[in-house]
Amino acid sequence: MPYINVKVVGPLSREQKEEIAAKFTQTLEDVANKPKDHTYVVFDEIDRQNWAVGDRLLDER
Repeated sequence: MPYINVKVVGPLSREQKEEIAAKFTQTLEDVANKPKDHTYVVFDEIDRQNWAVGDRLLDER
């Protein structure tokens, strides 16, 4: 049972999530022979103030 955790800064639309999930699960099916209906995809949409690169929060850029 594959588990994919997608972490992104900011929100994604429903359509974007559907496309990302479809492409990731298709890749796992094509490359690793993992059936799409056994693959879990979780989206974590993180606020810019809760994500840093180095010592700088993204909302400071």
